[in-house]
Amino acid sequence: MQTDTLVDILHEVPALKRLGHEQVLQLADAASTLQYTPGDLILREGHRSQNLWIVLEGCCEVVRCRDAADDLVLAELERHDLFGEMSFFHDAPHSASVRAKTAVWLLRIEKTQFDELVKNECWGAYELTQQVAESMADRLRQMDQWVAELLRQNGTSPDKAEWSNFRDNLFTGWNL
Repeated sequence: MQTDTLVDILHEVPALKRLGHEQVLQLADAASTLQYTPGDLILREGHRSQNLWIVLEGCCEVVRCRDAADDLVLAELERHDLFGEMSFFHDAPHSASVRAKTAVWLLRIEKTQFDELVKNECWGAYELTQQVAESMADRLRQMDQWVAELLRQNGTSPDKAEWSNFRDNLFTGWNL
């Protein structure tokens, strides 16, 4: 694919909306595009890789393995959605798998390439980091709402010791 075409497509991605043409060009040069067919595994739960992905075309599923025959679909990712960001910024195993639901075309930014952009003071890398942080904050806020709603639906308050343990585990190491 020609760089000009990819840059035009990347200008449409909301996470890159605040970037100028030069910054998008730098990200495009540092990234690669990959295609997958339906059912292909892109990320495997429990494995490690540090790539940030953007869906350019198609649809993926985020799944958690319950057993060999039954996966729990957590989310669907569509055009312009990002994934892989937790492992990208924090070198830890993937918390879920991502597989292609349809034929997909993805942009992949490898952590080593991203680190080079940061080292070279590419403003686009900083803006992308800001956008990813905002997206993760939105997801965490939504998760808080879901947990509160689940507790309300059960009609019972959680066991105080269990809830205290949950909070302690969740906030360990945070400087709030």
